Amino acid sequence: MTDPQTILILETIAANAWPAAEIEACHGWRLRHTGGVTRRANSVWANDDDGRAVVAVKLARAEEFYTERNLPAIFQICDAVQPADLDTLLDARGYVADAHTHVQTASLATLVDRLHALRRHTAVEVEVSEEFDPLWFDLHCELEAVSGHAAAQRRAILQRIAAPSGYVVLRAGGNPAAVGLGVVEAGWLGIYCMGTRPAFRRQGAASAILRALAIWAQRYGAQDAYLQVMQRNAAAQALYAHAGFVTAYDYHYRIQPPAG
Repeated sequence: MTDPQTILILETIAANAWPAAEIEACHGWRLRHTGGVTRRANSVWANDDDGRAVVAVKLARAEEFYTERNLPAIFQICDAVQPADLDTLLDARGYVADAHTHVQTASLATLVDRLHALRRHTAVEVEVSEEFDPLWFDLHCELEAVSGHAAAQRRAILQRIAAPSGYVVLRAGGNPAAVGLGVVEAGWLGIYCMGTRPAFRRQGAASAILRALAIWAQRYGAQDAYLQVMQRNAAAQALYAHAGFVTAYDYHYRIQPPAG
């Protein structure tokens, strides 16, 4: 079982790696808003408590905050949440549990050891850019099927990341085929935005990106990696298990029911 302090560290740096446009402090909680795009950037980070307000007051302000922005209140729930019984309290208020997710970790040494070197893929090229990459972003939006407002908000999220970031584009036969994003903070490599075009799946593209990110992150002193994978995504879990990832803890969201 992962210790609570490690969970808090990972949840803190994960929040930093996907920064919301607007954050209001609420007695230890963070009320996050980013135009309704992605759950993480539009949910309550509830892993701290300054002891200055009872939970009823904090809940009331959180619900008011999202009502003001025409969104339901959403809470991200993990084993570091404060108070510890928040999930039960939200359930009693009719909040619906959704998006059950594993947070998985592995050492970078394990990733490098288990995943094939690029010389094993003679037709594959991998490039890591430390600046926001428009080509990377276009392929990311294609793979996520987002455009317009959603794409603009994602671009802004990425451009707000303060920690060292590596935008990886993998080309197969010269064609852009897959992308991934790495963010390094506090000795950890966060892995985000993994995606592969359908025609190039099951050919080692994701593994090559993971290995490239592991090598890149070691230059910044990182020793371990973390990622989030939906519990229902069996294919991704199989890939990550092969690379050496194991589940450290889980989280899910609680979504406020419609009024009335």
